[in-house]
Parts: sequence; C-alpha cells; structure tokens
Amino acid sequence: MPPNLSSLLDPGSLAIVIAGTVLATVARCGWRDFGAALKAAGGLLRAGFATEPNRRALAQAIEAIRRDGHHRADPALPPDRALGLMLETYLRHGALEALGGVRRAERALDEARRVNAAQVFVWAAELAPVFGLVGTLYGLSQLTPSAGVGTSAVIMDAVSTAVLTSLYGALIAHLLCYPLASAIERRGLADERERDTLAEWFTLQIGGAEAADRARRAHLRGVA
Repeated sequence: MPPNLSSLLDPGSLAIVIAGTVLATVARCGWRDFGAALKAAGGLLRAGFATEPNRRALAQAIEAIRRDGHHRADPALPPDRALGLMLETYLRHGALEALGGVRRAERALDEARRVNAAQVFVWAAELAPVFGLVGTLYGLSQLTPSAGVGTSAVIMDAVSTAVLTSLYGALIAHLLCYPLASAIERRGLADERERDTLAEWFTLQIGGAEAADRARRAHLRGVA
C-alpha cells in the first residue's frame, strides 16, 4: 500500500469514532430501532420488490376465486406480506371495500418503518463528526511527553490521531450514513409503487369478476 494511503489508516482512531457514534445513536433511538435500521440496510443488498412472483400468485388467486368463489377458494398467498394480507382479507370477507382500508394501514406501517430506519442513519451521520471532534480532543490530550519517548514522536502521534478522527467522522457521515438513509428511502418508495400497482390491478380484476358474476346471476334469474 502506498505510504500516503497507509498513513490514513489508524484502527484506534477509527474505533473511537465508530464506537462513539454507535453508542450515541443507540442512546438516542434505542436498540430496537437501531436493529431495525441495520436490517433495512442489509435489505439493500437483496433484490427489490419481486413483481413477477407476486403477480403470478395474484393471478392464480383470481382464477381460483372466479372458479370457486372467495369462500371456497384456497390459493397460495403472494410472497409479499402486505399483498398476502390483502388477499387473505378478501378471501375472508369477500368485500372490495375492505381492501382499501388494509392497503392504507399497511402503507402507513411500511412508511413508518422506512422513515424510522432512515432517521437512525441520519442521526448517526449527525453524531459521527461530533465523535470525530471528540477523537481530536482525545488526540490533543496525548501531547504530554512520556518517559522514554521522544517529544516529536508524541506530538506526531497525537496530531495524527486528532486529524484522522475528524476525517473519519466526516467520511462516515457523508460516505456511509447519509447515503444509507437515502438508499433506504428510495428502495422503500420504489417497492411501495410496485406494490400499489399490483394491488390496484388485483382490485380491478376482482371487481370485474364480481360484476361478471352478478350479470350471470341476473341472466339466469331472467331465464328462470
């Protein structure tokens, strides 16, 4: 590694900033929200909303409902939890009006989770430079010469720690925490758009099936 890059690596300074930022963030938001934020960040490594498997499951459910009716139909639920809850609600109640309430409630929960996760990383981004400054003060406190150690070496080590902790705080904030908060928000909004599209498609298909069923029953009564 080139000397100019290796001189920027100081595990001790980095540990001060990371440990202080994590502890202060947890103190502000709590372990539960902190863990949820880490889970949301880990979810960014996976593929986004699985449109095709969910569409296929809903299409099969629609066919089963058309064939057997919503009381007797027993289709497989979509992989997505919110869409699965919507389908279960319709199978249980057979009323399109109930689907709107379910979607609004699930959308509100998803938004709350997304906003909370993003906010945790925003807080961490705000706190990282603070602990960079704490590390700077710690480094400056080490300027007192020790026995058997040259004054110049002590000064260089202290200044290096002071500078690097401030650098690490800024880098963690602007290259890690703020980007993660934005990425969580973007992924959540994109998934919600895909989910809403499928929910609206399902509602339209079921509405059409119900209208066709009512027309068929009216025709049979007329024939009778």
